[in-house]
Amino acid sequence: MATRFIGPIGMLFLAGGLIVAMVVLLAGPGDAAAVRRPDPLRFVDAPAPQRPRAQPKATPAPSGRALWERATGRHDEVLSEYAGYELDPEMLLRFPAMWDLSSPKVIAFHDALEHAGALRTDEYPGEGSAAEYADAVTDLRTTWYAADRHARSTGTTGLPAEDARDLDRGLKLYRHASSSTAAERAAYLNQVVSTVDRLVDRGVLPAPPRFRAELEAEARKAIES
Repeated sequence: MATRFIGPIGMLFLAGGLIVAMVVLLAGPGDAAAVRRPDPLRFVDAPAPQRPRAQPKATPAPSGRALWERATGRHDEVLSEYAGYELDPEMLLRFPAMWDLSSPKVIAFHDALEHAGALRTDEYPGEGSAAEYADAVTDLRTTWYAADRHARSTGTTGLPAEDARDLDRGLKLYRHASSSTAAERAAYLNQVVSTVDRLVDRGVLPAPPRFRAELEAEARKAIES
């Protein structure tokens, strides 16, 4: 019927069009993401180009002289804190464990103190020696903190009763002296010196305490006034 109106050649074109239409339908719309459509109204903004991040500047390593100067300052800090145990009678009488040479922490500190002191110089000794000294001071600080905690937490615990009693008596006498008249002050201070001497003889305190001469001088001054 169709050949009567369009002829055989028209039928061929019609058949070809039908085939093309079937191929398109079977292939589907394809990848929608791959189709880029114009966005004249700019409802969807294009991603802004990312700026390269600035790289952090490397901090230059401190010079050998700077390390040495820092180490001497830290060394001085330890010496100042440790001096409190040697120069303050209260510290000496309250925390005698700082001189307990049976404690590994105390031994380590005193060894580190001696080692750092032997390496210290008045002038910059050069890079190699400065590095060795800085390492020694680092060890000194570590052992000092451990020994200080040990002494403060121990107090007079573990000492024989006689030693603990003399330490407590010496501490009370020293405190009484600070609030007494001149004559009483001299008597109290002399008793503190005698108590400390007994503790030194028994090995409880170091010999001789650096403040002993100062206490004797204060006692003489109190008597003279």
